Amino acid sequence: MRFDYTDAWHPTVNPSARMPVHHHRHLGVLGHADGILNEFPRRRGGTTIRLPRIRDGRLHVLELPGRSVFAPWWLPACDSGAVRHITGIYNAALRHSEPTTRERGVLARLRNDFALRCAEGNRDGLTVGEALWQSAHTLHRELVPSLPELTLTSLTRSPMRHALADALCRVRGGLLHTLVRWAEQEDKHMWPLLAVATSPQGVPLRIRLHARSRRLDISPLPASEGGTRPPGRPAQISEDELIGLLNTGCLVPSARLSALAEVSLHLGGTDVRHFGNTYGNFDTLSTLLTAPDASRIPACADDADSWHYADLPHGETIRYPLHLIELAACSADAQADAEALINASVSRGAPIPLELKGDLDATVHSGRARLLR
Repeated sequence: MRFDYTDAWHPTVNPSARMPVHHHRHLGVLGHADGILNEFPRRRGGTTIRLPRIRDGRLHVLELPGRSVFAPWWLPACDSGAVRHITGIYNAALRHSEPTTRERGVLARLRNDFALRCAEGNRDGLTVGEALWQSAHTLHRELVPSLPELTLTSLTRSPMRHALADALCRVRGGLLHTLVRWAEQEDKHMWPLLAVATSPQGVPLRIRLHARSRRLDISPLPASEGGTRPPGRPAQISEDELIGLLNTGCLVPSARLSALAEVSLHLGGTDVRHFGNTYGNFDTLSTLLTAPDASRIPACADDADSWHYADLPHGETIRYPLHLIELAACSADAQADAEALINASVSRGAPIPLELKGDLDATVHSGRARLLR
């Protein structure tokens, strides 16, 4: 039995230049187009819109203000509050005076396409993250028709969740005991985001590990800065209840928890492959579980699953990647040039560094021109 776990792409309101390379790498590494959409939230992850401006030979980046802290990607697309959470980010950007006419058109298109997919998601059973992923994926493939077609599915809807849940039931030494030992090894008293889940009332929840008291608890996940958290104190949750939430499609595991399930599957004889960053989790678990083979589970080195196909100098040492909204707001000629940059980046295994020109159109065009010399 083969089990391919992918966590290399997560929903975002403005995908970076990693997306095209991710698509090519996904097919190149795994040999198929199916995968799991990583809907585990990161603080402000994927919820910030930035606008680049080239002035006086330097790159200036405007970050549009937002209140989102953790986006509820895994909630059903029929959840009106979750949909408002994401459309509100686009609406705030559209209310801002800075976006150009072209940028406003792209922002409105993504917002409207996302909202439409959410409305239709009642029929298709999509999550909020899947609807946003499909909107961005569709636009990117319009701009770059050679971009591979992928199908990424929420773990909450994928049958793969049952295999992960079963694996967590069979962790050597017990799930909670192993997690506590892991946290103690890192000298962490608490892991604040071991997993996220959904209550029967549709409230986004977080599950925390308390190493000192050897327990798990569950409480509402904060959504926005200054927002009020739903009433109720954290409630204790057992490892069996955690596994049950995963089985029923109401839980998304963190990288640590999914890695533990993958290693447990591997130790049970399943051929496991991991596409995405591992942050050394397999190496750690090979020691914790006395399982040297776990460190040899095929996986990408960190940040080798994908990279920015093109980036621009931003200050002395920072490179700023192109984003989907920026590329979509460029001229048709610049968009056509992006395909050559993507192919060159995939071949080289590294970003194509762009030199700043008069504007973004000229910068992208100049990058392709240098490739042809």
